[in-house]
Amino acid sequence: MGRNYKSGHRGGRGVGSGKADTGRRVSSAAQWGAILANEQGEFWDEPELVGAARSGSFVRAPLRCELSPLPDTAQLQFLPGRHPLVWKSGQLTEEAAGNTYLGSFGAGAPSVYRGGLVVAAQLPSGWTRTLLPAWKTVSGAPTLPIFGYTAVFCHKGELWCAAVQTENNPRWDPRAYALPRLNSCIKAVKKALPNNRLLGQLEVCAKEYGCYNAQNIFYGRWEGASPISPQCNARCRGCISKQPDGAPPSPQIRLNFTPTVSEITELGLFHVERAEKALFTFGQGCEGEPLLQAERAAQAIKLIRQQTSKGTLHMNSNGSLPQSAAKLFEAGLDSMRVSMCSAIEETYCAYYRPQGYKFRDVLETIRLGREHGVWISINLLLMPGLNDIPREFEALIDLINRYDVNMVQLRNLNIDPDWLFNQMAPPSEAGVGIPQFIAKLREECPKLRIGSHNPAKEEM
Repeated sequence: MGRNYKSGHRGGRGVGSGKADTGRRVSSAAQWGAILANEQGEFWDEPELVGAARSGSFVRAPLRCELSPLPDTAQLQFLPGRHPLVWKSGQLTEEAAGNTYLGSFGAGAPSVYRGGLVVAAQLPSGWTRTLLPAWKTVSGAPTLPIFGYTAVFCHKGELWCAAVQTENNPRWDPRAYALPRLNSCIKAVKKALPNNRLLGQLEVCAKEYGCYNAQNIFYGRWEGASPISPQCNARCRGCISKQPDGAPPSPQIRLNFTPTVSEITELGLFHVERAEKALFTFGQGCEGEPLLQAERAAQAIKLIRQQTSKGTLHMNSNGSLPQSAAKLFEAGLDSMRVSMCSAIEETYCAYYRPQGYKFRDVLETIRLGREHGVWISINLLLMPGLNDIPREFEALIDLINRYDVNMVQLRNLNIDPDWLFNQMAPPSEAGVGIPQFIAKLREECPKLRIGSHNPAKEEM
């Protein structure tokens, strides 16, 4: 899988911001050109080809409101064994631009272009994907790794992607990470906490996985996070730290020990005492479910709060164990982000495959958190064409309003969509579109904050 940022494209067309007409108008000026690649990582546009995009089980032309100039910090990839679906210039009609079911292509539908491979974008934090690339997979093509694949187009000589920015927070700008001083910061923190085993895991996360929260522990700023649990009670389809044989391989190695209360407390206290707008987060991508270590986390919270009122104490969780969560709320946890892909139990269970808990337990954790005055965010794993179908977003809106949820954080679901929908039932109806879905959330949930990142207490 090749990667390319701005170089390697043919035809002298650069990356930058640009303007386009709003709304759908099927004309040469409003069509979004196909971007293709070869296996050497070169990418280019074909002036006579119009790119198609995918939303769930449907393929269609993109709308202007679903597109943005490609962010400077986005990353381009070619997708092996996958040829793009396109229209030839002049063939795209208003009727053809609408939803076409993947299994029943007819007249006016896009065709497979075998002169290149599909190009996708990996978005920086704070950008929400609106459409997937549309492709035809060749026989024997590998399953794609666990990334968030975003459709890319060319318009008036510039690159655009199927995304909208949902939070512009400079603390999560990729250019603020992987700094030259990272190694010296790691050495300094390890010297300050010489016996804390968590730093070994966090060093791997910071350097090999590029984890921002791990890097912040060493930089001494903003949100820093620590894993606390090697076990999990869910078997998420897109788990980034542990996958069964035959599934897309996880990109990270899970924590392999249970830290002591002393180690957790020491690291948390160290971070909140020295960091600006500090959050110390229990729960990290390289571990299991932190609620399984709620007793240790609750003790650590109490010990930290005995020594300082600084900082925000937060947990990223699946919300599966409400009675365990209640211990954290009573100990002084300030906020919790509860992960879900759907507010419909059937969809939720198909992705999370919970072990020993029910969807109603997740809802009870949310209820208890708000009862204790805890800031509750939903970490919504978003898939275009799934979350924006009416029954899905109506259930989500009902959940938000019923339980007085404070925030929804939009997260692009990182997974090969073909593999995902082979494992769980694909949506059979078309979505309304991610921008329309976001607008509906704002309209129906007027108190809700929509963004991408955990806020500090002073920002709630």
